[in-house]
Amino acid sequence: MSGGNQQRTQLALLPVPLNLLLMEHPTRGLDIESSIWVWQQLIARCQTGTAILFASSDLDEIMQYSDRVIVFSSGNVSEAIDTAQLTVDRLGQTIGGKLN
Repeated sequence: MSGGNQQRTQLALLPVPLNLLLMEHPTRGLDIESSIWVWQQLIARCQTGTAILFASSDLDEIMQYSDRVIVFSSGNVSEAIDTAQLTVDRLGQTIGGKLN
């Protein structure tokens, strides 16, 4: 199956209700339409009470879909940063090792 169909299948097989969903690079390798679809499904899950913890190397994805961001850098862990107070510059500095 293609990447998009793999994600669609996996999301369809998840039980309801679900308290926590852990994901690593949930849209890596997907085309734009498939990425949007995946995030629509994940947002719908959040609205029904599912907490989603995801890791991504896509800074735009992190900024757009996160409520809070925690950065792991060189063995250090940042404080949780509310995305309402986060800029791409601050995120980049935190990733580069300048923690909060």
